[in-house]
Amino acid sequence: MKLRILHRTEYRYALPVRNNANELRVTPLTNLRQKLGLHLVRVLPAVRMRRYPDLYRNPVHLFEVEEPHKELIIDVSSVVETVPTPVAAIPTDLPLSAVRAEEIVETFQPYLQSDGPVRITPEIWRAAVDVEKDRGDLFSVVIGLMDFIHATCRYVPGATHIGTNTEEFFAKPQGVCQDYAHLLLALARSIGIPARYVCGYVYDAKRGDVIGSHASHAWCEVWLPGHGWLGVDPTNRKVIHEAYVASAVGRDYRDATPVSGSYWGGGDREMRVTVHVEAK
Repeated sequence: MKLRILHRTEYRYALPVRNNANELRVTPLTNLRQKLGLHLVRVLPAVRMRRYPDLYRNPVHLFEVEEPHKELIIDVSSVVETVPTPVAAIPTDLPLSAVRAEEIVETFQPYLQSDGPVRITPEIWRAAVDVEKDRGDLFSVVIGLMDFIHATCRYVPGATHIGTNTEEFFAKPQGVCQDYAHLLLALARSIGIPARYVCGYVYDAKRGDVIGSHASHAWCEVWLPGHGWLGVDPTNRKVIHEAYVASAVGRDYRDATPVSGSYWGGGDREMRVTVHVEAK
């Protein structure tokens, strides 16, 4: 599937600001399931940008607007070709013990930790254990955790904020895709399954069938030995397929946020994000 993605971020400031430094993680990744074609990043006011890969091999654009300004616009246009997830190739006979081998634990330690927004509490661990005990293999446990979140959580925009952690969300399970993804990370990690956060986009062919298609979307990837990273979307209760495009991965939202930065200045700030994904 060939997809065209338009991503615009607009900042408007009540008073002039300066030294506005930002990192962008808005470049779709190139890997076995997706290939980046045409890609253009434009910033107004116009600036020179530096590009580099971060610790998780995400392409990052770095720029700074030094002169005073009251508006910042970041336009990103991408064309990505994706391939279907080979569902038949997903191993369904791996025991959970496969991810508890010493070399797996050592290699994937960053994706097994309780840290920042991904807090593993006794209650979260208990919920994961309850799902695990009724299932016989690693893949079905992962699907069971996804189903548990989808069944017990409600998608309510505005119910949480960017700093909401999994302990808070688990106590009052109303939130958005970021909260759903963080909770799946906590559940999976609590029983030893390496899991990482993914930020990207999803194409909604039916215009209203997919939650989160109107903006940047978040889901998770879990490690299956002998297979690799498998994407699962707890918000929509789906195994990732060709309609999904990943732009950044990491331990949690902090590693994969599309735009992050700082500036000098006071007064109110307004941000608006618009995303449009279409099939070519």
